Amino acid sequence: LVCEAERKECWDTARKHIVELLSLCVEQHGQRIMTYMLRNDVLPRALKLLAQRDKHLVLCALRLLRQCIGVNEPQCNKYIVKKDLFAGVVSLLKQHLHRNNLINSAIIELFDFLRTKNIKALIKYLVEHYRAVYEGIGYVETFKQLIVRYEQNEEYEREEANGSLSSDPSHQAWGAA
Repeated sequence: LVCEAERKECWDTARKHIVELLSLCVEQHGQRIMTYMLRNDVLPRALKLLAQRDKHLVLCALRLLRQCIGVNEPQCNKYIVKKDLFAGVVSLLKQHLHRNNLINSAIIELFDFLRTKNIKALIKYLVEHYRAVYEGIGYVETFKQLIVRYEQNEEYEREEANGSLSSDPSHQAWGAA
């Protein structure tokens, strides 16, 4: 008989390979696999791995989420917001807040990616729901910069709604003649 520890290791390895395969599919096929994943609730199931003790499973789940966000599909972003899929990531961030490890670095990179790509729907959702958590983090600038990006996006939307953007040359598109 196979002992319980070996059985768990086999299941963990299988989960890891499945999530890595999903990440590869998202990278290679983008919108097609995202449609499948959204229809079949694959992403919330894969993100349950964020609660695992094994770091390699947590990192695989973070990588899958990063790949899904990288597709920058509006339907996926709405799905992430609707299902509150970042709750596990923020919980993980709180657990690893004062640790300098790979999980903490992967989470910081994920938030920095959101900020640099300016994925507005996710930035708005994250800052509106978890701002208090970010304001308490001072050892990296990523979260303060995320809040600044949120405020810039909100200001831009207000100005756009008021119709004051067209006369301000600083808000025109890059390279516009």
